[in-house]
Amino acid sequence: MMNRNLRIISLIPSATEIVYLLGLEKYLVGRSDDSNYPSKVNKVPAISFKTIGQNLTSLEIDNEVKNSLHQGRSLFHLDRKLLNELNPNLILTQELCRVCAIPLFEVKKAARILDSNTKIISLEPESIEDILDNILMIGEATQTLEKAHEIVQSLKKRMKKISLLSQTNPTYPTVIILEWMDPIMTPGHWVPEMVEKAGGKILLSRPLGKSEYVDWEEIVKADPDFLIFAPCGFTVKKTQEEFKAFKKKYDLTKLKAFKEKRAHILDGDAYFTRSGPRVIKGIEILSNIFH
Repeated sequence: MMNRNLRIISLIPSATEIVYLLGLEKYLVGRSDDSNYPSKVNKVPAISFKTIGQNLTSLEIDNEVKNSLHQGRSLFHLDRKLLNELNPNLILTQELCRVCAIPLFEVKKAARILDSNTKIISLEPESIEDILDNILMIGEATQTLEKAHEIVQSLKKRMKKISLLSQTNPTYPTVIILEWMDPIMTPGHWVPEMVEKAGGKILLSRPLGKSEYVDWEEIVKADPDFLIFAPCGFTVKKTQEEFKAFKKKYDLTKLKAFKEKRAHILDGDAYFTRSGPRVIKGIEILSNIFH
């Protein structure tokens, strides 16, 4: 039976989405400021905030991140006073990326003011299977494991449907996804796997590996069939703004993907770089584009 005294704080957007998917929203007492889906979550108090300035360009963000890490400064602020007032007994966080969310060691340090029974779960997904396992992990911790299994099975059915579609279209177009635009970076972890499951062949990215810097010349040499712009943490509108500067800096006419109208701007924050259940929607979007 579910603990009716459950008080959850989610410090990563993907975990926040899972909390809502499991029907646990009434137990969510705090969130990270970038936990913005579903929209009603904005009514929940934000407890962690990015210290990076707002409305910066890709290059400005990259420089600020590098400077902060070099100086040993955190990229996030955790409101310890509010943390104490909310008094959670379950905190969901991560240790995978110091740029994406507040690191686990900082959460543990701040949580010392709480009751010793407070449970901290760190989600560390490297693959799509890991993302599905995270749903089960949170389901087990909140006594909603049966619901979690139902959700995972539904997501797996959707992926199987995509796989069958790919088999009826035996062409495997080459694909490059840009996770960052200045400097240029390609994604790692689960994103290359998303491309493969959608029926494409990923280039300049390593499945389960880390994001990597690449040169424009490498992209020109690879000359992919599809070029996808899906920057981490960016909406479509923000990516469109960045694209204006990108196309001034690089000669896109050298790429067949651009000349043949197979370059696409997608919502990287919602469907690709956020390790939540909507990555399955991201695979469906890619499948529709490829086929």
